[in-house]
Amino acid sequence: MKKLFLSLAFVFGFAVTAFSQVVVDGVNINNLQEVQMVRMIAQERFLSNKVTIFIDYGQSINGGSRNRMEVIDPNNGERIKFNSVMHAVNYLIANGWRYVEAMVLPSEGNASSTGGSTQYLFVREAA
Repeated sequence: MKKLFLSLAFVFGFAVTAFSQVVVDGVNINNLQEVQMVRMIAQERFLSNKVTIFIDYGQSINGGSRNRMEVIDPNNGERIKFNSVMHAVNYLIANGWRYVEAMVLPSEGNASSTGGSTQYLFVREAA
């Protein structure tokens, strides 16, 4: 009976661990206890109805590009291509993050929202 219980606990623990992965630049931010809030930046793609998603959890990009802020698929190491902003929002919610608020920020030197970005704040869901 103990072996059965231990096996079920192991399988359940593995399933929860495998499910809760938001990987940004090779780091599973769900495993970082000091990260309690993240900023998701949704930016329109040029001549496309798709968006590019970036996650800022306070990481240092050391002069690097925003590519270091993209969400990576833990199964194949490739950038996740989100179909829409809501796809990314639902992804974060499904992985243990709670939506707080959104802000529309125009691009630098541009007073309109065209070419700007929308930023979403999420907090870690209490376990």
